[in-house]
Amino acid sequence: MQPTESNAELKKLYRLDPKPRGNGGFAEVTGAVHKIDGSEVAIKRAKHFPEAQDRIKREIVAQKQLAHPHIMPILDHDPAFLWYAMPLAEGNLFESRDDLGEEDLASILLDLADALDLAHKQDLIHRDVSPSNILGLPGASGGRLRWVVADWGMVRVSPDLASRALTRTGQRMGTPGFDAPELDDDPSRATPAVDVYSLGRVAAWFLTRRDPRAGVQLLPDGEMLHWRPFVRACTEQDVNLRVPTMDGLRELLQLVFEHRDDPLPERAARLLGILLDGDEEGLTELVSLAESFREEPLIFLDYLAQIPSGKARAWTTREPDRAASLARSMAGHLLRSPWGDRDVQYAATPLTFVLTVLRALVEMRSFGPAQDVAGVYFEADVKWDQASQRTRTLEWLADLNDSVVGAVHPELARRPAAVDYYREPGWHPRSVALRNLFA
Repeated sequence: MQPTESNAELKKLYRLDPKPRGNGGFAEVTGAVHKIDGSEVAIKRAKHFPEAQDRIKREIVAQKQLAHPHIMPILDHDPAFLWYAMPLAEGNLFESRDDLGEEDLASILLDLADALDLAHKQDLIHRDVSPSNILGLPGASGGRLRWVVADWGMVRVSPDLASRALTRTGQRMGTPGFDAPELDDDPSRATPAVDVYSLGRVAAWFLTRRDPRAGVQLLPDGEMLHWRPFVRACTEQDVNLRVPTMDGLRELLQLVFEHRDDPLPERAARLLGILLDGDEEGLTELVSLAESFREEPLIFLDYLAQIPSGKARAWTTREPDRAASLARSMAGHLLRSPWGDRDVQYAATPLTFVLTVLRALVEMRSFGPAQDVAGVYFEADVKWDQASQRTRTLEWLADLNDSVVGAVHPELARRPAAVDYYREPGWHPRSVALRNLFA
């Protein structure tokens, strides 16, 4: 069926509004009334070029196989897949932001996560979730809107269903600020974590009332601080650190309000207690809390620092980049944050945390992150001048051989004060490079 024949068939079935309601690069949406039953619908029509027609065909095929109350349904479509009819929405999330609260947001996210989870289980990744693609349909009782994921034209389908690539080299996929960074590399390899990222950015946009920018972290603050761990976990730039599935997103979302009114120190103390009681989930949440509040020295110095060394070492082995990042923040607080009424000797506790991470990184030959940590650790160790910590550092340095010492030698060499601090008569490190440095 040619486009002209398709349009003629459409006009036989529907009375179209004179002006479109929306006009994008690949399709236009027009309000319409079905000539037989009088129902009001929206008609989405592909523009007259192959890529637009491929997109709307994917959209129709995907949405028709996804029967879910929070996925936009297809009511009717052209046999040639050039147009389709859908319920007429009352608006989108972008337009409705000011009429909704954080409880509404949580409910919407849970509903959409269920919908996207269904799609993911059928190997369909939306790849373009944004406030303008989340539409509100009239509720069954005429009250609250039923929010649905629409605009599946960018959906990643199984390779055997793809007639052609949707993007060309250099062409961006998704909505800027809401699209996961890995889509810039290879959109065809998108995982469910792509849609997790977009939902997290929707939450960030909703809570901060600021438009997200690509590559720039956006986290809620002030009265919405309790959302911060959720948003951070869902919008990690590194896909390996991000919540990978909608199941994980839902679990985190359930925790948002659980301790909303707890002061930050009480939250940190509770999580540390859970960890010390043997529940590893306490470590996961304490790490997440520290990442969300990097500017809070109390979280690092009084709680994160008390993670037992064995658990800190095992965690570093599992997540070296994450551990290195937090170890650097810990050292930064030791160098720059007010010490308050803490005992001076207590400085050995956060110093030991940083050294534990550093040692684990070197042992697993994660040399880049190790070098990032080494410099700030040596500076903090020198500043606090704890005899017991100096001894621990010297014992570790003495045991390094030349195959691994390259991770720390440059950082020591750049810091003459640290070399002087660690110089010890009769000290004989295994590494030739260190022996020469301290000669």
